[in-house]
Amino acid sequence: MIVLRRFYGRFSLVSLAVLAACSTPVKKPEPTPPPPLVETVRPRPPMGAVEDMSIPEMADGKYLTPNRKVTSNTALWHVRMALNVAALSCRSTADLARLQYNRLLHLHGTVLTQANEAVDRNYKVAYGTAGFGARERLNTTVYNFFSLPPVTKSFCPVAEAVGAKLLAMPSSALLDYAPTALAELEKPFQDFYAAYADYLRRLAEWQSRFGGTVTVWASPAPLPPPPVPPGEAPPQGYVQRLPTTPVTPPAAPPAVAPTLPKANVPRLMVQPLPSTTE
Repeated sequence: MIVLRRFYGRFSLVSLAVLAACSTPVKKPEPTPPPPLVETVRPRPPMGAVEDMSIPEMADGKYLTPNRKVTSNTALWHVRMALNVAALSCRSTADLARLQYNRLLHLHGTVLTQANEAVDRNYKVAYGTAGFGARERLNTTVYNFFSLPPVTKSFCPVAEAVGAKLLAMPSSALLDYAPTALAELEKPFQDFYAAYADYLRRLAEWQSRFGGTVTVWASPAPLPPPPVPPGEAPPQGYVQRLPTTPVTPPAAPPAVAPTLPKANVPRLMVQPLPSTTE
């Protein structure tokens, strides 16, 4: 009897082990994902810029700058001003930006002088005696644009790369390359404006969450649109020629048909003179 009970006990343990092995394991519930991170630290302006800074408005996907709608001569002159700013602001061990700028004036001085004269002519044609003042105002705006302190660190490598390209090409190719070079020099500033606009967006979100305990800052007003340089004027001494196509004279008007019948006018018969005889 005792042996039988031991047998049944062992059989029960074996059966439970087999059943446990055949049963489907229960999956553990997946851990609950952590809550999304909420930025509790006040956003800071990018690249060390100041708070409450105004940036330009956008048009056609780009921020408005004094480099828009420029002719090739104006673009080349703006490139020269940008590299001048780089020569004064970009400091490195080799002082590359300054050396490039001095070399540029020596190698491409003639085409730069011609571009300057063309821009002067554009302003004189567009503004008359006020052209000099209008150009000086735009020059100041361009210099201030390329001298924006937060962008200097990212602007200097681009200026050195553009300077190297200009020194490697002949003077005859500068006017064609000038618009592309100007766009390359402007890109760090376009990127900065985009980063600052994103900072303003994140600041607005942060203020909407924590505005009850902090001072709410208003979004700064955008910068006024910079002046637009005039278009390309005809070269000095240009005389507009008159068209040489012969002018066809107008056709003669048609004859007017009489509306009244001709009146029967009596005709006077001419009588021969009588002959005289001696």
